[in-house]
Amino acid sequence: MSSVLDWFLVWWLRSGRYGWSKLRRKVLERRYLSTTLPTASSLEEIETCLKDVKWTMDGPLHLFDCISYPQTTWAKKKDDCDGFSVLAAELLNRWNSNCNPVLVTALVRPVRYSHTVCALTSPQGPLCYFDNDNLHCGNYKKHEDIVKTLIKEHQKLVCWDVRNPFTFDMVEFNTSKH
Repeated sequence: MSSVLDWFLVWWLRSGRYGWSKLRRKVLERRYLSTTLPTASSLEEIETCLKDVKWTMDGPLHLFDCISYPQTTWAKKKDDCDGFSVLAAELLNRWNSNCNPVLVTALVRPVRYSHTVCALTSPQGPLCYFDNDNLHCGNYKKHEDIVKTLIKEHQKLVCWDVRNPFTFDMVEFNTSKH
């Protein structure tokens, strides 16, 4: 680790973020759980549903990084990349659980460029991902291939993870090798 900030970011992604999100969901978002989510019968329909949500940055009540319930994102029709990703994962799982949706998060410096997407196994086989309301399919063989597309030239990758979007259980965790 090259700095205290890098150490904090690794800790945050490894454990802090998900514990905070679970607590915030239970305390402040339970009323949204009865929200009916749309039904989608294809990747294109899921993409169309996501276009009804407006991107907005998490604020102080979210500690600037909180993963809301998908129902919260749908009810408010706004959220950041985490909200888009959990909503996409929920819609994917309801449509076709064989898609195996996961959250892929890359923490970079400058931190404001960190990003979460929903990766999935497409019905045709290769990995695809929803970046907010845009579906990207390509020659992605592993989650690391997706992470590489999220990092821009002026950014330094600190760490990245893959999580189950329903339980937040860790599937994979990596730190950058500087």
